[in-house]
Amino acid sequence: MLHLPDELAAAVLIAAGRSYPSECCGLIEGIDILDGWRALAVHEAANLAEEPSRRFLIDPEVQFRLLRSLRGSERRIIGCFHSHPDGPPEPSATDAASACETDFLWLIAGGALASGLTLRAYVVAEEGGLSAVDLRDDG
Repeated sequence: MLHLPDELAAAVLIAAGRSYPSECCGLIEGIDILDGWRALAVHEAANLAEEPSRRFLIDPEVQFRLLRSLRGSERRIIGCFHSHPDGPPEPSATDAASACETDFLWLIAGGALASGLTLRAYVVAEEGGLSAVDLRDDG
């Protein structure tokens, strides 16, 4: 289960709306807990993909800075987020092919701006592929 406070969920949805029609992307900072993960912060990043309306590529400098800032703490990068403009909040074939780090979350915002966006979470399974994870708002 991913414990995702309302304000962090809102930050991802705002990033998705602001980036439309391109995909937004970023990293999720958090901690491991008994029943899964607790998100503590989200870090939006520039989408450096050649086709940002169809793919995402997180700016590696954002990841390096975050890794350095988390050194020596219990916090870690627990996952990434991105959006599927006008698409479902489900892993695409490209997402599934790119997901290789086990115990790493993928948070996807999908839907249309006019009718609203939805968040869904997935984790890279040990056997490969992405498996759905329950989302819980803790605030």
